[in-house]
Amino acid sequence: MPDENVVSWRLIHRSLLRRRRSLIVLAGWSVLEAAPAMTTGVLMAKAIDEGFLRGSVSTGLWWLSGMLLAYAIGAVASRFTSPVVGAIVEPLRDDLLRAVVTGVVRGDGVDDAAVSRATSQVESVRKAVSSLLNGLRRFVFTIVAAVAGLSALAPEIVWLTLPPVLVAALLFAGLLRQLVNRQRAAIAANERVAGEVGGALAGHRDIAAFGRQDAVVGAVTTAMAGERSAQQHLAHATATRSVITTLGGQLPLLCLLFAAPWLVSNGTTVGVLVGAATYLSTHLEPAMRMLTEVIGGAGLQLAVTVRRLAEAGAARRELSGDPAAVLHGTDIRVENLTFAYGTQVEPVLRDLSFTVEEDGHLAIVGPSGIGKSTLAMLLAGLAVPDGGRIRVGGTAPDRLPSDRRREHIVLVPQESYVFSGTVGENLRYLAPDASEEELDHAVREVGADVLVTGLGGPAAAVDPARLSAGEKQLIGLARAYVSRARVVILDEASCHLDPVAEARAELAFRARPGTLIVIAHRASSALRADRILLLDGTRACFGDHRELLGSSHLYAELVGG
Repeated sequence: MPDENVVSWRLIHRSLLRRRRSLIVLAGWSVLEAAPAMTTGVLMAKAIDEGFLRGSVSTGLWWLSGMLLAYAIGAVASRFTSPVVGAIVEPLRDDLLRAVVTGVVRGDGVDDAAVSRATSQVESVRKAVSSLLNGLRRFVFTIVAAVAGLSALAPEIVWLTLPPVLVAALLFAGLLRQLVNRQRAAIAANERVAGEVGGALAGHRDIAAFGRQDAVVGAVTTAMAGERSAQQHLAHATATRSVITTLGGQLPLLCLLFAAPWLVSNGTTVGVLVGAATYLSTHLEPAMRMLTEVIGGAGLQLAVTVRRLAEAGAARRELSGDPAAVLHGTDIRVENLTFAYGTQVEPVLRDLSFTVEEDGHLAIVGPSGIGKSTLAMLLAGLAVPDGGRIRVGGTAPDRLPSDRRREHIVLVPQESYVFSGTVGENLRYLAPDASEEELDHAVREVGADVLVTGLGGPAAAVDPARLSAGEKQLIGLARAYVSRARVVILDEASCHLDPVAEARAELAFRARPGTLIVIAHRASSALRADRILLLDGTRACFGDHRELLGSSHLYAELVGG
């Protein structure tokens, strides 16, 4: 498979090439827009040498009026460049959205969070490309026009002042990779802080129950120190960029000033010196600053965003499924599993291995943010491991087409989704052909019978806004029970229920044929399981209740052993 990062750049390149006509029109207007950069120095020299220094004010003003005309032409051209840039960039956004959202919207429904992230990133690409296109074209045409005007005025000054510009450009090009890497590192560090803090706030009850307060504070502190270090490194690189910009913009003018006596002694007029200084200070120096600021700003943003789109695109591409993939049983084998949310961050799971036998019951315990929900997502085939492998019934779950995956594996998240419609439509979402008897049996087994009766039965309409979090969880549990899936993953799917209701639901799934995975919200869930997987951030412990009591101090504290 080709590098997804390269594929994303090629998509941008192809989209721009399809707008060749608009690019040619933009180049034409840019030539006119650069009229002041080409003519002002020459006109200034003429005004001084042939007008003011000869005592003819009218002649000097006549030449200066040409500068007004040049700036007027440039202003009119600038007015027409904006819609042309829009005609190039807006279709690019549409092309990217079409490519990206097609990957996000899969057969098993719409990943709203992924769509939101993708559209936000595409919008960032559009803005960055627009800024780059505007900045680079102005730089190129301004530099070419200024050098052409300076050559017409005094070719020897070009060879005197151009080398510092070229050196600064080369130094800046050498700094670009470092700027990109440090920008990525800063973004990754910021995301680590957000993840650590978000996990701590969301899981404060688990943190207290597991006695992990010091470890969580340490993890957040470490993440914040990493972010501070990354931001400092980025600031140093940005300061270096500013120094290079200043050198490239100011050295040519200093070279001209130091060489002025020699130039005058060799016949260079005062008007030519002033005209050359006009080119260097009015056009060349701002163009250099524009180049470094645009590439250092929009360019870095574009490089980082395209990379992130590519990483997300690669993960979605892997989830397309293999029509030939089938499950042979409900046993689960996990070998050396490693997974990270991006290439620049630490893995959430590393070298994890365990086995769940056919029709087994596994409880996964550990503090919030440790990777339990990530593991559930991987077991359900909703993400692709970065390393190692997962086999459910002998097949990697992410290789199953989405419709077939729903038939075999069901993941019930913490926040169960209930849509507008009837109670029965919600319960039959994963099993459209389920009978009334099957619905009644499911709601009775998981303890949702009182709720469904109170709502008016399966035929009654349901208003999701009127349901509590616990009531939504009961409907989600009953929906999973009705399904034909024989691998059920409950990701804290009963955390809003009281302990008695939670135990009833878990025991119902335990008695149901198939394999049950429970991301435990309470320690009592672990006691009901055949095997227990404890994730504690440094290592994973796997065994039954008695084995973990003897091998894990954390587990013993958790269950009070």
